[in-house]
Amino acid sequence: MNPEQHACPEQHACTVAVDVGNTAIKLAVRQSNAVVDRSIAIHTKSWPADAIDWVSGQLGCQRVSWLISSVHRSAAERLIGAINDRPSQSDVVKVVRHQDVPMQVRVDEPSTLGIDRLLSAFAAVNLPTNHDRQSTVSSSDGLVVIDAGSAITVDWVDGKGSFRGGAILPGLRLQAKSLATGTDALPEIDWNGDSLASLPATNTRDAIFGGILLGAAGAIDALADRYSRQGSMPVDQSTMADRDMPPNAVLPSAALPCVVITGGDAAAISAHLRCPHQCVPNLVCLGLLQLENLQAS
Repeated sequence: MNPEQHACPEQHACTVAVDVGNTAIKLAVRQSNAVVDRSIAIHTKSWPADAIDWVSGQLGCQRVSWLISSVHRSAAERLIGAINDRPSQSDVVKVVRHQDVPMQVRVDEPSTLGIDRLLSAFAAVNLPTNHDRQSTVSSSDGLVVIDAGSAITVDWVDGKGSFRGGAILPGLRLQAKSLATGTDALPEIDWNGDSLASLPATNTRDAIFGGILLGAAGAIDALADRYSRQGSMPVDQSTMADRDMPPNAVLPSAALPCVVITGGDAAAISAHLRCPHQCVPNLVCLGLLQLENLQAS
């Protein structure tokens, strides 16, 4: 989505969804039937001003309601401070918390769950392709939600629409950096957006690239398969025995859950996933906009 193509100087009031991550801030605004979005790296000092300038300058928003989700507290505080320092006094800032998301959370400590994971799951369930499906799913159906960013989260929403937790893996760049800093001979490779890996690799760079990328895709496939077996029940050995299903059983495609993937590395990983899936950019921001629609209705 190109913000310059959708800029609307005459628009005065906007609701801006903001996803503050560990390496970037993602913003999204709904205009007419389109969602205009922008990603800004937070390694530069000017990123809060850049975000505000994009909203007020390119999109023409003068009265702004900011819906902010953050897993980076200090970065969120910087943005909120910059918004509050604006000459205009009409801006409204709301930091979205767990209790704002109308979704049952069935994990050990709900308060410690990353708000980005919960919003991604909420958005995925309410995507047009999944919303109608939810009314007819059985207890053995479900939804796998993947966010491939600084970390890779692979979460499970059961057939009743409850968030059931998931798995967390190091992101692609974090894995590459770990190899470079934890060894003497392996270099840190530059992730430049490539998505295709050729194995067996004939040089060190390709070996690292392919190992990390296919390893992440293979882990996601394995987790999606594991989630699909458990349905809404916890996985344990007795459950597997009751179903007479070995841990490495391959389920027919009709039994596989819907898989939604988002995040900066979603496209790269998507090229190597075997499970049927759909890529949806900026899923956290979409969840924030969905919350705003619920409150307005």
